[in-house]
Amino acid sequence: MEPDALQRENKPLERRVILTGVLRRDYAGILLAGLAMSVGWGFRGDYGHEAGAMVPGALLGMAICLGSGREDWWKRSAIVGLFGAIGWAFGGQMSYGRIIGYTASSSLPNVAYGYACLFIIGGLWAGIGSGVLAMSLTRPFSSLNAFTAPLTGLMVVWMGLDVTGLSERLVEKWPMHDTDWVAATSAVVVAIVCARIFPSSRPACMLIGRLGLSWWLGYLLLTVVLNLHMTPPRSDNWSGCVGLFIGLLTYLMRQRESAACVMMSWGFLFGGIGFVAGDFVNMLGRGQWGPIGAYASLQGLDYWKWMEQLFGLIMGLGIGWVFLRRLQNRAVVQEERPSRWLQMGAVIFLLILMFWANFHKTVRNWRLAEAIPETILGVGVGHVILLIALLLSFAVIAGLNGLRRQEQTLPPASPLRRNQGLFLIILWVAVVGALLQAFPRMSSPAVFLVHVTFWITASICSLIVACLPAVSTRGRSGCTPPWAGSWTLGRHFWSCCLLTLVFVLALAQLTVLSHEGDLPGSHRRFGISDESISPSGN
Repeated sequence: MEPDALQRENKPLERRVILTGVLRRDYAGILLAGLAMSVGWGFRGDYGHEAGAMVPGALLGMAICLGSGREDWWKRSAIVGLFGAIGWAFGGQMSYGRIIGYTASSSLPNVAYGYACLFIIGGLWAGIGSGVLAMSLTRPFSSLNAFTAPLTGLMVVWMGLDVTGLSERLVEKWPMHDTDWVAATSAVVVAIVCARIFPSSRPACMLIGRLGLSWWLGYLLLTVVLNLHMTPPRSDNWSGCVGLFIGLLTYLMRQRESAACVMMSWGFLFGGIGFVAGDFVNMLGRGQWGPIGAYASLQGLDYWKWMEQLFGLIMGLGIGWVFLRRLQNRAVVQEERPSRWLQMGAVIFLLILMFWANFHKTVRNWRLAEAIPETILGVGVGHVILLIALLLSFAVIAGLNGLRRQEQTLPPASPLRRNQGLFLIILWVAVVGALLQAFPRMSSPAVFLVHVTFWITASICSLIVACLPAVSTRGRSGCTPPWAGSWTLGRHFWSCCLLTLVFVLALAQLTVLSHEGDLPGSHRRFGISDESISPSGN
């Protein structure tokens, strides 16, 4: 056979081998995204609010980069992790504990209302997060570099407000339906100041200021003017997040960032589905439906924690699928190297600031449980732990500074291997930190089992990460710019929306049929309301 003919004959086989390798990597990446978000959301359930939600967002963003097979994504993995943490932190202000109490009712209107509200909250949470995450993958580095100054300024201002207690005093004086209006207002102020001081950061400052104003518009219109309250007497931050979601979506549309709009829309859908499906399993467990009521080993488990992990799993799988099966096959704008300040700041945020914002709650819980002494050698134990934390933080900063000056050779040269190490550090610090916080309650079989699942999930994530090939399997041919008109939602998205409506109504009906009477901790939005209190949670 002629060499040319032999080459033509082998090309289809070569394409099939490459396609098989790409699909395997994609599926591994999607699974990694789902499992990382699952264990991250379990961590978030222990620590709560915006700070806790940063961890699953960061893990999801880095998992998508690691599973992409794209070297250009590997190089920006830390920055993507930073934007993922910021994107998912927005939703941490919303409360959903009482909404889950509605789904524990025996009244179909209350259960359906509860699931509908959960869908909205989950959708807002993942929709905003997906939009911010997509920006970090589709924008050029020059655009991302502009966020360095305003994000740093905003972090400093927010930390100052919390440490001084000024934020709490302002909220006590002007409650504003128990919303985070101080954070939204300070974001607008910081954006204005940074825009004047750092002219190169003005595009980023415009976005930050726009989001702060959009939060205010949503709150004022929905809560103040229309008098809508999703979970009275709980916080009405949901209305601010509605405004924020619409503000971000319209901004991306005006900037012709069509790819990010598509990712944001799919993220909203998968986030809503994840929240509804997770709570449905929680209701089956609490109502001891079917096999759960028949087997003693399935009773007494912490189904709230299983619900949270299922939240993250479904959300992570869905978002991982749309990012890795759609976005990674198409263009990412690639240009000059990112600012060293942005790269360094992203790593410092992920390794130090994100965990500082969470782990101080561990010491607080140890004290409440009387698991640690008040003093040691005449020094308050809180000061001792603070000293240790500062020393560790300085060690990390010194190491990163040495790497910046190329005085250290510890991390591998490969972008993939560097970010594998960063992902695993963040993952296992979160898992060990959650274990240490819960250790005083570890004698409970339910608590112990939850943390066993954390370690199993994190171990599977580690195995997937360790097995990822270090060679990029995807070229740059056939890419579509993120602003191209071909980025549309299509009939598949709208069909999924219709099916989701049927899905939510069906789960509401099945929930009512799964138990008789109101479950403990139930609430009613319509009709006679009880005075029971739903389990703790946001």
